[in-house]
Amino acid sequence: MKKPENRVKNAFLNYWGIWILLAILIVFSAIKYIGDIRHTQEEGEVAEIAVPHTFGEPEYVGSKKCRDCHWREYDTWKGTLHSKFMQPAGERSVIGDFEINNKMTVDVTDKASNLANKEVTTTMYKKDGLFYINTIGPDWELHDYEISHVIGLGERQNYITKFPNGEIHVLPVEWNASSGKWVDNFGLKMHYPGEGNYWSDPGRIWQYKCGSCHVTGMEIKYNADRDSFNSTWLDIGIGCEACHGPGSNHVKAASVYFEGEKETIINPAKLPWRLRAMICGQCHNWGESTIDVSLYKDGFPTKYSYPFGYKVGKWLPTYFVEAKDEEKKHHQQYNEWKKSAHANAGVICTACHGVHQEGGHRTQFKSQTKSPADTLCTGCHKATERKAAHRIHTFGSCIACHMPQTTGHEHSHTFQFISPEESLRAGGIDKQTNSCSGCHYHKDDKLEGLIEFLDAIKKVDMPVPYGVHKY
Repeated sequence: MKKPENRVKNAFLNYWGIWILLAILIVFSAIKYIGDIRHTQEEGEVAEIAVPHTFGEPEYVGSKKCRDCHWREYDTWKGTLHSKFMQPAGERSVIGDFEINNKMTVDVTDKASNLANKEVTTTMYKKDGLFYINTIGPDWELHDYEISHVIGLGERQNYITKFPNGEIHVLPVEWNASSGKWVDNFGLKMHYPGEGNYWSDPGRIWQYKCGSCHVTGMEIKYNADRDSFNSTWLDIGIGCEACHGPGSNHVKAASVYFEGEKETIINPAKLPWRLRAMICGQCHNWGESTIDVSLYKDGFPTKYSYPFGYKVGKWLPTYFVEAKDEEKKHHQQYNEWKKSAHANAGVICTACHGVHQEGGHRTQFKSQTKSPADTLCTGCHKATERKAAHRIHTFGSCIACHMPQTTGHEHSHTFQFISPEESLRAGGIDKQTNSCSGCHYHKDDKLEGLIEFLDAIKKVDMPVPYGVHKY
C-alpha cells in the first residue's frame, strides 16, 4: 500500500504535467498557424509570379543563337549540305573553272529578236580576288557581273549577282562538276532579253523564284515607288529555324524566364508524321504559292515559287499548290514520295535521311542518308525474293534500280522500278530515263532489247505453261 506522501506527490505531478502538455500543444499550434499564414502568403506570391508569360509573334534570330545552347546539333549541322547550300563567293566556295576552261559559247535561239542563230560567248574570270561573269544583259550588251554568292557545291553550281536596284538574279551559266563543263542556264540558248524567262528578266528575280529555299528568314522588302529591293535574311543556307520555326520566343524563354522552352519552339520529331514530312516538302517540292505576289509590277512572277507565308508545323497545301515544274527540274522528292509505298506506310524523309544528329553527315555527304545506300534499304527490306530481276542482280544496287536519276541529277523517290518500256513510250531515254539504261552494262543497249530481256526473265520464274499469264 502506497504511503500518503507518495499519493500527494503523484497527484501534484499529474496536475502540472497536464498543464505543461497543454502549454506545449498551444505553442506548437501557434507555430503551425503562423507558418500556415506565411506559407499561404508565399503561395500567393508564387502563383502571381507563375502567371503564363505572354509572347509576341516569334521572329527569326539566326542559327548562331541556337549554338549557344545546342552546340552539338549546331556542329553536326555545319557538316551538312543544308548549311552550305548557299555561300559567299570565294576561293573555297567557287568550284567552277574561272581560269582555263572559262568560256561558254552558244548559238542564240532562232526565236530571239536580236542575234538570232549567232554565236555568243560568255566568259568567267577572276580579278583582284573577286569573281565575275561577262555576259549579255537585259539591254543586249555584254556586261561584267560580279558574283556575290554561289549555290551548290557538289554536283553543280550556280552563281548569283545583285543589280543596282537590289534585284538578285542567277547568272546564265551553270558549272557541271561531273562533266567539268559550263552549261547554259536560262541564257541565250533557249531565251532572250525581254522574253520573260531570260536570266535578267523581272520574271526571274531570285527573291520570288528561289530565295526562301536558299536562305532562312528572308524578307523581300520591295519598294514599289522606287522599284527597289532591300532584301535581308538571317542565315545563308538552310538554318535551324527553317525546320524549327522562328526562335526569338524560345531564346527569351530560356534566357529570361527560365521556363517554357519546349513550348516556344517546334520539335519536328513530335509532330504528326505528315506535318513532319511537310517541313521537308516546303522546299523539296514542285509547284507555286497559293498567295499572289504583293506589290506586283509588270513582268514579275504572279506567284512565289515556294510556299510563301508557310510556318513549320502548318498544313503545307494551304500555302502551296503542287504541280510539275518543267523549268525547275530538281527538288521533286516530296511530290514523288507522296505517290510511294513509303508514304502509304508512314515512312517519312527522316527515316532515311539525317538532319543534324551525330553521324548523319558522315556516311553519304551528298544525300545525308543515315547509312550507306543499300545498307539503308536492307535494314527494312530483309526478305526480298531472289526471283526475276532480283535473281540476276545480286551484284547490283537497290538505288540504281528503284531510285534511278529521272530528273536532272536527282534520284526518283517513288521507289518504283521504271521499265525501259516507259522510255520507249516517251520517245527515248533523253525524255524518260529508266532503271536499266543507267547501268554502264546496259547504257548502250536498245530499249527494245532490254524489254525483251526483262520479259524472258519473268518467264523463267513463271510456272509452265506461262503463255496464259498476263505480265
